[in-house]
Amino acid sequence: MFVNAPIHDMVIRIKNAYLARRTVVSLVQYSSYKERFLNLLKRYDYISWFDVIVDEKNPNKKSIRIFLLEVDNPVEDIPSIRFFSTPSRKWYVGSDQLKLVAWWQGIGVISTSKWLMTVHQAKSMGIGWELILEIY
Repeated sequence: MFVNAPIHDMVIRIKNAYLARRTVVSLVQYSSYKERFLNLLKRYDYISWFDVIVDEKNPNKKSIRIFLLEVDNPVEDIPSIRFFSTPSRKWYVGSDQLKLVAWWQGIGVISTSKWLMTVHQAKSMGIGWELILEIY
């Protein structure tokens, strides 16, 4: 299956798993971009951890298994997501246009020349580029 927006697809799968009270999202196709994105989610406690699984028959084929946090209170524990960039419309911002996400209660993810980082990291470095999404 071809996915036009792989990060969007992965994030929606994570949110749907949270809504269904699942603890694992399996068989997400691997890319280093997704791995860096998941490292950001892990650092800011939106996921518990993740594994990269290598196929035994074809070592070049990898997938990702994502382990989610336990949901105690659905209103507070399930993250809200707001997408900005899409495959057909990129959302570019300068460092002066970056703002706090939900008064420090969330993160914005931006793709820069220095790879993926949060909005507050990019703002402190004075760089901007493609704003992908906000999670809060």
